[in-house]
Amino acid sequence: MNKIRYLLKYILTAAVLGALWQAGAVYFGEYILPKPLDVLVYAFSFVREEEFLRHFLSSAYRVCLGLFLSFVLAFPLGLYMGYKKRFDGFFAPFVFLTYPVPKIVFLPVLFLICGIGDFSRILLIVLTVSYQITVVTRASVRSLDRKYFDSFKSLLPLTAQDGRKKHFRLQKLVHLLVPAALPSALTALRLASGTAIAVLFMAESFATQEGLGFLIMDSWGRGDTLPMFTGILSLCILGIMLYEFCNFLEYRLCRWNMLQAK
Repeated sequence: MNKIRYLLKYILTAAVLGALWQAGAVYFGEYILPKPLDVLVYAFSFVREEEFLRHFLSSAYRVCLGLFLSFVLAFPLGLYMGYKKRFDGFFAPFVFLTYPVPKIVFLPVLFLICGIGDFSRILLIVLTVSYQITVVTRASVRSLDRKYFDSFKSLLPLTAQDGRKKHFRLQKLVHLLVPAALPSALTALRLASGTAIAVLFMAESFATQEGLGFLIMDSWGRGDTLPMFTGILSLCILGIMLYEFCNFLEYRLCRWNMLQAK
């Protein structure tokens, strides 16, 4: 029942946006803003062509790999910064001083250093998204109540050997630190997926012939609005798919968090 309601909300939102789009097309004219039905009819045939699939799959590959690498690198780093004060004292100033810098401005530098292939565009997404996940994960660990650490410490026998202590540290990581930080980290990943799509669009607007960003900018330069809006819709759908996939991950991996919400 909840899934049906959730789907109905999406349908209602799409209907409202479609009505606003139709009103805008009537007001501005079809040469500036084509009617949504015309775009949908064109998109229905265009999405089955090899050209569109090449652009869509290229963009999906770049943004998905960028988000995956961001989480794999940033989540452990945030955990370690939040738990180890000495490491945090050394590394935190670097993170917080460079965090406000817009990473998109380094795109020309990355092109010069890494080339104009996929690596530089994926790296730009990683640089942008990983900061958000690192900061949120670190804050989650640091805000964890000290009583939980004391409870875990009380479980360690005074006569424990070094091997037992290593096992204890692993258990603390698995049963305390990761469960405390994972929901917030996945929320940060979900919110960062929209940022990743924006960065992807900018990165694909230059020095490439593949990707939805290229399709949009190339169609815009030729004054061909139908493929341009098809690319815009496809980029929006890709963003929604990533957002909902992060929702699915949080639901599957953080069941305890869902029970608390209920």
